[in-house]
Amino acid sequence: MEDNSESKLPKVSIIIPVKNMENTIKDLLDSIMQLDYPKDKVEVIIIDGGSNDKTLEIASKYPVEILREEGRGPNYGRKVGVMNATGEIYAFTDGDCILPRDWLKRIVEKLRDPEVGCVGGSVFVSKDLEDNLIAKYSDESIMRVMPIAEKTEKTGDVKIFKHLALCNMAVKRDILNIVGGLREDMKTFEDVDLMASICKSGYKVLRSPEIYVWHKHRSSVWRLIKQTFNYGRGAPKFFKNHPETQIARIFMLGLLAFIIYLVIVIVGLIMMINGNPTIIIAISTITLTALILDVMYYAIKTRNLLKALLYPLLDAMRIIAFASGSLMQMLIGG
Repeated sequence: MEDNSESKLPKVSIIIPVKNMENTIKDLLDSIMQLDYPKDKVEVIIIDGGSNDKTLEIASKYPVEILREEGRGPNYGRKVGVMNATGEIYAFTDGDCILPRDWLKRIVEKLRDPEVGCVGGSVFVSKDLEDNLIAKYSDESIMRVMPIAEKTEKTGDVKIFKHLALCNMAVKRDILNIVGGLREDMKTFEDVDLMASICKSGYKVLRSPEIYVWHKHRSSVWRLIKQTFNYGRGAPKFFKNHPETQIARIFMLGLLAFIIYLVIVIVGLIMMINGNPTIIIAISTITLTALILDVMYYAIKTRNLLKALLYPLLDAMRIIAFASGSLMQMLIGG
């Protein structure tokens, strides 16, 4: 930073939506208390969405402001937090994250660039879950579950697998006002939606490997697939809001490809029942080839046989879950 004097550092509001996070909230708040940033320049706002465990009891032991909302979702909680925040910068994280000591200093440093409207970076698996194969998959998958910023990038467009996550994202107050604030109707894709709105307003998004958090990634197959299904449900609304973005275009092409694949499989099965297995053999060969290539990719990347065999199956399950969530949301509307 060009000027490190504490008097010139901006006030930062750390905004955290929570619900039933008694097992993780203490680790997050402990890490916030250790941040290398002037205490009088930080306010911590927790917005509870209707916890029925000890989340609030634990949080009340720390110097934080606690607000409540009726359980309308994390982004609505963030919006409530913003409405009550007094900082020049809004730094968002989640109740199942742990922050490094220099988190706020890195954020403030990057936001000094007048072109940049928001910043963020990598979301790594928490250290206690590094030996969990499902949790570690999120960091190593070819299809990113959480963002990994391998280099500093400043962009005016939202690109596939180059997004930020609102568990590790900060935005200037003035810029958030310009784009109309957070969309409370976005249950998922809310982070990408905010990035797209900021880019559309003429500002840049900056991804930096220096801005990172540790996160309690999903550690079971069921929770990972459920998460991906819900991500898929948010995609149609994002497409409606930002059809011009690269992510929206790729989403529609991918969904179309998935539908065509399903139609071919169904037609192939019907033809096989009637004695002609040509199509089903062809589509099975293509699918098997794709899986083998995926196995080879993970074998080279991880040098772990179990991961090389498991990760392609998780990739396939996530593709199906995401597409299914998107199609369901399009059918029911929204």
